[in-house]
Amino acid sequence: MTETSNSAYEEAKKIATDGDIETRRQLAADQSAPPEILYYLATDESLPVRKAVATNTATPIQADFILSNDGEASIRMDLASKIGTRLGYLDDEVDSALYSKVNKVLGNLITDQLHTVRAIVAEEVKRLDNVPKGVISKLARDAESAVSVPVLEHSPLLEDVELIDIITEGVRDDALTAIARRQDLDGKVSDSVVQTGRLDAVEALLGNQSAEIRPSTMSGITELAADHDALHRPLADRDDLGEPVLRRMAEFVGGAIVEELIGRYPLSATAQDQLRSAVRDRIKTAEFGKVDDAEQRAETCRILLADDDSTMRTLIRQIIESSLVADVTVVDDGDKALAYIDEGRKFDLIICDWMMPNMNGIDFLRTLRGRGDDIPFVMLTARKDVDSIVAAQNDGVDAFIAKPVTAQEIESKLRVLLREKIGPDI
Repeated sequence: MTETSNSAYEEAKKIATDGDIETRRQLAADQSAPPEILYYLATDESLPVRKAVATNTATPIQADFILSNDGEASIRMDLASKIGTRLGYLDDEVDSALYSKVNKVLGNLITDQLHTVRAIVAEEVKRLDNVPKGVISKLARDAESAVSVPVLEHSPLLEDVELIDIITEGVRDDALTAIARRQDLDGKVSDSVVQTGRLDAVEALLGNQSAEIRPSTMSGITELAADHDALHRPLADRDDLGEPVLRRMAEFVGGAIVEELIGRYPLSATAQDQLRSAVRDRIKTAEFGKVDDAEQRAETCRILLADDDSTMRTLIRQIIESSLVADVTVVDDGDKALAYIDEGRKFDLIICDWMMPNMNGIDFLRTLRGRGDDIPFVMLTARKDVDSIVAAQNDGVDAFIAKPVTAQEIESKLRVLLREKIGPDI
């Protein structure tokens, strides 16, 4: 030790033993402070001093071990926050003795009586691969969700066999959901999640596009979804549904969802017709057990659709007829739509494109409202400017459907406007 360094050491030693609290705290926070001094300050009577030692990344591991048993919770919390950083810097070339010392500190922290300390550790180590597996296993089985969930969802050290064991042993709903969210979840683990029958976890599994879900498991989920509406949308959002699953879904999901599936999956024309037919048959025969009068009300729905785009007319008509039992009359401009009404035809709702030849949607609407006709009017439009939308609302538009249209939006808007006709549950 040089004369200069010896002088600095003696000065630090004097501060540690005789300095005031603030001077000792500054010394404890100094990353260039001698390790022996930091070790000494780890037992300082002053809380601010010990906290400074706990947060100092240069603190020797022996001092961290002392602090891991400190009676002040905030000290242990600070230490828990630092442990991930310390582990992150360790690699295979580090002396095994140092690993052992770090792991002793970790062992104290993961058994801390205060769950907040354990939770901080879990957050710090959840993505690390150089943590002892025993530590991860203990955190994964912790009774507190704040501790177990981060590790169960993210730790690369949890193998499939252990995950299945954890599920089999019995696990809280939020912990099971965390497993279901794991990246690249193996099919065997997915099976175990589904076998629990817990809806939140199954919904999370469906939302995890990286999870492997075997065909047999997907069939089981589909049967579960048949009795639980909450699973309809997550199931429909999957990108790996087989045709048998799609056919089964058509027997219980809404028509809008079926149309979305048809649009996303490369199905033959025959398969598409089968799915739409299943929806229509279900509605007509009231397989959901709706009361007869509600079904009869649905059969009275008369809709006038005006759009100059033949492809758009066909698409919207298919969506409506697969979602509702309705009589859809189609025309290609406002003049023809108005002519039907002038002939005495009665409609429960009008869907009209904004821009059409001869008579556009706005002129058609103004004509109707000028006569005192308050029939529900839905405007199809790609417009986004606020002034035009507000003006159309002032003219009497009841709802807008944005282009490009989606089956979900069409069905939801129509059900709201036609609820008196179709009933709330059809």
